[in-house]
Amino acid sequence: MTRAELLDLFTPIYDEFAMMKFNEPGQAHLGAFDEIEDPTMDYITNSMSGLGEWQAVDEDSDTGLDHFIIGYEKTNTQQKYRKYFYVSYEVNEQMEYAALKKKMVNAQALGSGGKTAVLKQTAAKLYGGFAAACPDGDYLWGNSHPKNPEETGTTYDNLLAGAFSHDNLELAEKQIADNYIDMDGDPITPAEKPLLLYAPALNGTVQRVLSDRATDRPGTEHRDINIYAGKYIPVESVYLAAKFGGSDTAWYIIYPSMKMLKLVYAQKPQFASWIDNLKQRYYFDGWEHFLVAVSDWRCGFASSGLG
Repeated sequence: MTRAELLDLFTPIYDEFAMMKFNEPGQAHLGAFDEIEDPTMDYITNSMSGLGEWQAVDEDSDTGLDHFIIGYEKTNTQQKYRKYFYVSYEVNEQMEYAALKKKMVNAQALGSGGKTAVLKQTAAKLYGGFAAACPDGDYLWGNSHPKNPEETGTTYDNLLAGAFSHDNLELAEKQIADNYIDMDGDPITPAEKPLLLYAPALNGTVQRVLSDRATDRPGTEHRDINIYAGKYIPVESVYLAAKFGGSDTAWYIIYPSMKMLKLVYAQKPQFASWIDNLKQRYYFDGWEHFLVAVSDWRCGFASSGLG
């Protein structure tokens, strides 16, 4: 068996293991993001208003003429992510093949690393929103979001307050009702259950607040019904934790159907392999191009969990 034949024999195994590791379950918070494939280098996001509430008009009148308002444009640029490794030639062909088989774990690690890059970058867009601006110029989780570029005097607030608790969730829902308003000034009422994202440190608190027999809620001495049981989809993600640059106290209420958090692939994970006879090595390579973007603050609401 020649080295080229040996490589051909191993490559499908390698690709299968690498892709299997990338696509395995446990995607954590990725359900909050609208996944798109777009091969262009720059991905431009924006929002557009509707025409608002219809007006009462007289017959044979031009009253009611209106126009669409364009939101805040943002250009996002693709980034390439890559890792590769190589295996040196062995003494004979059989030993080479045996050595390559032992490297399957490397292929798995390669696929896992590609997924990790996606998970870390998407998580960073969430926890970074307390200090990074979204397209309208306010922080993603901020208290001064203009209604639209033509009515900047009216602002909305998607920065929640306080540690996660039954009381603060109740306050959050009131704030959401008062501030989840579209560019026309109309309330947004998603039909879906929102996602509640948080780091592992909050898991006990979240599960107790959302459970059928919650213990962390007011009026438990009266055995009150927990109104939040089944109302949210709790999503624990280790990549939101302080250990990975995030916060152990922050919590996020996200509406995926709004499609305002974007995970855009210009190139999904690719794997290749080749032989370098000069250096006497087998090379195995993996790469992807993607970006993470926010098109509008109306993707959701969040609290740092502090104060």
